[in-house]
Amino acid sequence: MPNFINELMYSEMKTLIDACPSIIVLDPAKLNSSDTLKLRSDLRSVGAKLKVAKVSILERVVPEAAKAMLNNKCTIGLVLTKDILGAAKALADLAKENKISLKGGLMDGKAVSPADLKVLAALPSLQVLRGMFVNILAAPLTGLVRTIAEIEKKKQGGESAPAA
Repeated sequence: MPNFINELMYSEMKTLIDACPSIIVLDPAKLNSSDTLKLRSDLRSVGAKLKVAKVSILERVVPEAAKAMLNNKCTIGLVLTKDILGAAKALADLAKENKISLKGGLMDGKAVSPADLKVLAALPSLQVLRGMFVNILAAPLTGLVRTIAEIEKKKQGGESAPAA
């Protein structure tokens, strides 16, 4: 890499990839500028970042599992994130409209196929999952309290009124 700009891009991509446990590889060739701006703002809202770079630079930077996803294109986009679910949800609409093509990704060092990314995008958000978990934990307790309350009602309703 004799070019100074390529060296800067290499060092930037290296630090970004090392800092993020999850990567999504996509081909942004069909995106227009307004879609790109919307995608970047959507990704920023979930704590992710879209970086587009030359494949020759990315081949030197990405882990071995992701090198198979970089296929002889001129440029490839990487979504760098700590929360792959949020990023997959942000990319799902554009993938449905065929404005981007998902190549796959890495989640905690393991390869993820494009079909797996679509499944991840269909999952509920972390807050919804936490709410579901709390409901599961609270359901037996709620049933016990209702049963005790019904028993108490029957006891109070079954006793005769005290004589005056």
